[in-house]
Amino acid sequence: MTSRRPIRAASSAGARARGAHSLAPAHLGEATAAATVAVIVGGIALVITGIGMIAMALTIGARYDGDAPPDVGSLAVLPVIGGLLVLLIGGGLTAGGVAVLGQVRRARLATGILSAVTAALAALGTVAAMVNPPADPVLAIALTVATLVFGVAALLLLRPRR
Repeated sequence: MTSRRPIRAASSAGARARGAHSLAPAHLGEATAAATVAVIVGGIALVITGIGMIAMALTIGARYDGDAPPDVGSLAVLPVIGGLLVLLIGGGLTAGGVAVLGQVRRARLATGILSAVTAALAALGTVAAMVNPPADPVLAIALTVATLVFGVAALLLLRPRR
């Protein structure tokens, strides 16, 4: 009789978990964790953009040297509404990304859908930036990059778990 403990064969999942030195959460994986961080960063950028849009709209009357036009208040309505929508989308993306990292139930699905909607809106913005004269290629490139980032993040977040 021997006093040594028997050595069991390690499964492939167990061996990989011990040897992996990844910063990504185990429930997400490398690519999905990177996409989630990109969604959080993009969401924060959209929150800042929304705040800027609202501030610019509310101070539109200060851009006139002398007397402002009598309907200057009506010029601020659409930019304020747009800024609020951008602020809400950015806040939703940021909160959703944090919820995905925190393993909140159904957060991955909701964040993936919101990321897909954001990618679609960015694609529409790209087309609008190039179709309306004068065309703005810098804005179109930025919106194209946003479309790609949010689109890939949506694909990674919405794919079934393995």
